[in-house]
Amino acid sequence: MHHDELWQLFDKTGKPEMTGGYPSSLGNPKDGSVYGATVVFLYRHGDNGLELLFQKRGDKVDNYPGEWDISAGGHINYGELVEDAACREAREEIGAEVTPADLEFVCSAWRNLRNVYWAYCVDWTDKEDAFHFDDEEVSEVKWVPYSELKDFLKDYVKKPLREDETFFKILDGWFKDRGYC
Repeated sequence: MHHDELWQLFDKTGKPEMTGGYPSSLGNPKDGSVYGATVVFLYRHGDNGLELLFQKRGDKVDNYPGEWDISAGGHINYGELVEDAACREAREEIGAEVTPADLEFVCSAWRNLRNVYWAYCVDWTDKEDAFHFDDEEVSEVKWVPYSELKDFLKDYVKKPLREDETFFKILDGWFKDRGYC
């Protein structure tokens, strides 16, 4: 997270509010405002079948240090398109060069009626695993075989992600609809 960003706020229908943004230095809004975020999962078809990339949070981050999380994701900056935010987060967090054309829409959803997020997958099959972490937000990445996902979620990922059963049911359906698992 960069403490000098302005985050995009949204109305209760998920449309951007053009009110000048919300200072990231204040953390997530607690006044009932709705903030937006992106979720990006890199996946590949590898030696172990379908695999998902997870990142391990750096030890110096404010939220969930040292815990496993999605490939990349985060807040949408003021005036930024959702797809551009997803690409920026992938680049900032794990050094993955992703374009809007690479993004495969999975779903949009509400979390706690104060956060709307847009989730995407990116096929990383046959691409180089040249991930880099510049700002200590991420300490490492790991490909997790889809067949081991339930145990990995239960045993290793940060609590809010572990408890988001709806998202993983949607993601599971998305992969099954495509015949990936």
